[in-house]
Amino acid sequence: MVNIFCGKESSFCINSKGSVYAWGLNNYGQLGIGHQLNTCTPTLIKELEGINITSIAGGEHHTLACASDGKVYAWGRNDEG
Repeated sequence: MVNIFCGKESSFCINSKGSVYAWGLNNYGQLGIGHQLNTCTPTLIKELEGINITSIAGGEHHTLACASDGKVYAWGRNDEG
């Protein structure tokens, strides 16, 4: 592991190859792993493959990731737009 980040009830890591993994509470898709099932196993976030993510911030039901090019990615709860 290169870096580890956490949300309220979720965790994220970036490995030495730059791949991002997530695990924990996922009832609003805050893990970004393509479904809304909770998981205790680190699971690859496929949509971030090939993107140089430098930091991740998790909230209660959402997640933000910052890339080295300055782009910000967000996923999770969005019932207020």
